[in-house]
Amino acid sequence: MTDKGIDKRLQAYRIYKRFIRILLTICGCSYSSTKSKSTNYSVYVLLMMILYAILNVHMCYFHRHNLPIMMKCIGITISTFGAILKVGTFLTNHNYLTSHHEMLDDLFEEELVRNEKIRMIMFLSLPTTCFLAFTYSAIIIACMLAFYMPTYLLIIHDLCHLNLRTANYTLPVTKGYGYFWTVPNNFLYYFHLLYETNTISFSCLTACGMDSAFGFYVYQFSSTMRAMTFRIMNPPPTEKFSDVLKACVVKHQKLLPYRDMLEHMYGPIVFWHIVTNAVLLCALIYEMSSSVRGYNNAERNVKYSR
Repeated sequence: MTDKGIDKRLQAYRIYKRFIRILLTICGCSYSSTKSKSTNYSVYVLLMMILYAILNVHMCYFHRHNLPIMMKCIGITISTFGAILKVGTFLTNHNYLTSHHEMLDDLFEEELVRNEKIRMIMFLSLPTTCFLAFTYSAIIIACMLAFYMPTYLLIIHDLCHLNLRTANYTLPVTKGYGYFWTVPNNFLYYFHLLYETNTISFSCLTACGMDSAFGFYVYQFSSTMRAMTFRIMNPPPTEKFSDVLKACVVKHQKLLPYRDMLEHMYGPIVFWHIVTNAVLLCALIYEMSSSVRGYNNAERNVKYSR
């Protein structure tokens, strides 16, 4: 790999790191050392997610006699509880995460500036990691926009024609039927629309941020270990092998608590995804089978009517 290629990989790494930090900041899971501001915002996001989860649970009860719609509500509810788990896990481990993140970042940067060979080895898995993170985030954000953008496009269309009747707009999640009260047909309708938009955005961006951050942390950890392995296998002629080995052992001991931190934070999250993905898969299969059954019944009715 040429120097120009390495510089491009370094630039890509900086962009990737900045992207992860922006996502984590938006969803209230920033690892900034300024605890007061980040914690207050995280509590706000957590409260929004809790209210959103209560709303979704009520929607499940409201549509209990319509199983396909109820299964959709159950899927949204499971995703919301997943976001609550992620933000809550971050809040309870904020200091632990911040200190270990700074330590891992320093160790990674220390290995990164040693020489070009080590830098090339550390950047081997960067394209794959970046591709997965950006693709996953793009799909989630595209689905999120497709979920609530039609309502805003209709509002923009009506604004262009000086028509602001709220009856023309549909709330993206509840459709106006999931609240504990009747949604008023006045300016408060827009408040409900903004509330649902914010909660959908927080839920989706929390999934993007926390899931992509796991890949980022694993990349930093594995790349640092790969660089240490290369140093042991190819010790520089200006240093003694015993000194290199001792430095790598010390650095390895520093990395072990970070491994424990990843297991402690992401263990419950991974377990939650394993359990709930099975439920979501069953819900999707049932929804698809119901749609196919409804289509077949409609086609059969058309034939009989002829």
